Amino acid sequence: MIRYSVLGSGSSGNSYVISYEGTSLLFDIGFSLKEIRYRLARTNVDIASVNALFITHFHPDHSRGAGVFARQTKKPVYVHQEIIEAKIPELLVLGIPEHLLCGFEPDSPVMIGPFEVSAFPTSHDSPHSLGYSISVNGREFLLLTDTGRTNNQMKEKAKKADVIFLESNYEAKMLEQGPYPRMLKKRIAGEQGHLSNHEAIQLLSASSDCNGRCRRVYLCHLSKVNNSPEVLLKRLQELPILDAEITVCHNSIQYLDEIS
Repeated sequence: MIRYSVLGSGSSGNSYVISYEGTSLLFDIGFSLKEIRYRLARTNVDIASVNALFITHFHPDHSRGAGVFARQTKKPVYVHQEIIEAKIPELLVLGIPEHLLCGFEPDSPVMIGPFEVSAFPTSHDSPHSLGYSISVNGREFLLLTDTGRTNNQMKEKAKKADVIFLESNYEAKMLEQGPYPRMLKKRIAGEQGHLSNHEAIQLLSASSDCNGRCRRVYLCHLSKVNNSPEVLLKRLQELPILDAEITVCHNSIQYLDEIS
């Protein structure tokens, strides 16, 4: 069985783990090493058994623990090649040992044990931000978070995926009427911001031709200020996705499941 978990989701920290036959891959690490160790243990994964870490982008809620993880575990950290070449401050401040940094290009798959990991560009205000497609044992996983817009490539990947971790960050009306400054509202709703509830549901609807398969979808990265699980669930009732088993992820809860 393939085991996977949403270890955390939201502005306070994001992380996901997928495990199969003794190999575990970690995607993002927006927590301290102590916290990620605790969260992994709750899913029966020893941090020492994690084979590699993949980073989507270098905002702290996704990369905060990357440096100490690499220094303590001696495991490789995969990032966009351009990030390494540009030596962006957000990377350098983490102190990831140079020999543990592994650069790769979008659409150039990386093989780690039974896993094949491919990256693709997202639209976010962090340099060279990425989403990930993960293939293992005939199953496809998709991690798509922190992107202001979607495109046909993302829809095609969502169509093929068995398990999807998808951002559903804000409800447009709540953002517009909320307390954030105007410039921050524009950033969140902009092309390099985040996906709204409506945009996330649109992506699922546009990719719903799944040949009778029922996808598992985890809607995550909900804003504490501009969204709520209750609001998102109401949206889903108005625009049901018929080919998906959907879980709305609360910020403080871990989600663990497995698939054959």
